[in-house]
Amino acid sequence: MNKLKESLLLTLTLTMSVTSYAQTEIGGLCYNLNSATKEAELVSTELCLEKLIIPSSVFYDGDTYSVTSIGYNAFKDCSSLESVTIPNSVTNIEQYAFDNCYNLNSVTLSNSLTSIENFAFSNCGITSITIPNSVTRIGYGAFYSCSLRCVEIPNSVTQIESRAFEHCDYLTSVTIPNTLTKIADETFKDCTGLTSITIPSSVTMIDNSAFYNCSSLTSVTIPDYVLSIGSEAFAGCEKLTSITIPKSVSNIGTNLFGGCINLTSIEVESGNAKYDSRDNCNAIIETATNTIITSCKNTIIPNTVTSIADKAFYCSDVISITIPNSVTNIGNEAFAYCNNLTSITIPGSVASIGDKAFFR
Repeated sequence: MNKLKESLLLTLTLTMSVTSYAQTEIGGLCYNLNSATKEAELVSTELCLEKLIIPSSVFYDGDTYSVTSIGYNAFKDCSSLESVTIPNSVTNIEQYAFDNCYNLNSVTLSNSLTSIENFAFSNCGITSITIPNSVTRIGYGAFYSCSLRCVEIPNSVTQIESRAFEHCDYLTSVTIPNTLTKIADETFKDCTGLTSITIPSSVTMIDNSAFYNCSSLTSVTIPDYVLSIGSEAFAGCEKLTSITIPKSVSNIGTNLFGGCINLTSIEVESGNAKYDSRDNCNAIIETATNTIITSCKNTIIPNTVTSIADKAFYCSDVISITIPNSVTNIGNEAFAYCNNLTSITIPGSVASIGDKAFFR
């Protein structure tokens, strides 16, 4: 008898589960219908659409369901799709929802949208988009390799994940909200058309490769409250000519300006407790260890420096360098890929030279 009750209970549970989330095709679009909440998730279509206007609600079997979400992979690889209008009922766009819709050039987002998930619009042809001020999060790679020309991110956004705008080659300007505290890894990596950027004073961290290979970036101002700048954050920014590191910065990664071939001036603001640019050396020196950690084509190594860090001159456009007698250590790849380096003087004081220190 107990076994029969358990069997009946299991059957009832499974039936309720199927009833709560029934997948149904309505008007050529497929939805997951939640009978408990009367909400619908748009999950796929078999239609070759050019223009898609998503309904705010659908009617099925006597009930009305509000369309609140666009599901995982819903329109992935839909090459015919050119425009999408998303109703205000939608609050979430799931991962890869419009991934690789390379002809999609027009998107109207919901004013109730709170999250744009990972790779939601990656590899799309979108040239401009208005992100509503309801959005709080832009996911990992959300607009990766899109054709965006400009983007304004509203102050409602508090989180932009890594690679969100990576490889947006045509992006020339972006407005970063003053609610953001971190520019994540590779957020604007390979945005080769980006000419200028204003980092708001709310930002305290610029992570690894955040602006890597932004080869058209001519100027950047690092705000006074930044504490950490990650490895290669500005590497490959070929048109940068000068940079000032504020006194707030207490952590700097390796190869910060590698490949910045036109960078001629580096200055650490007076009062920085960890770093300095003594004697107008046009470099960043870790004060306590007297280690030069990053450089530019005009760097002169002061005679108080005792060590040259890993990748300190990596991919630098330096032509000639004299290493003073105070230096005892040259780190790994310290001068690697300095393809224009024709003259270097290494004193007898140097006791250690790292792997691939002068590799080309």
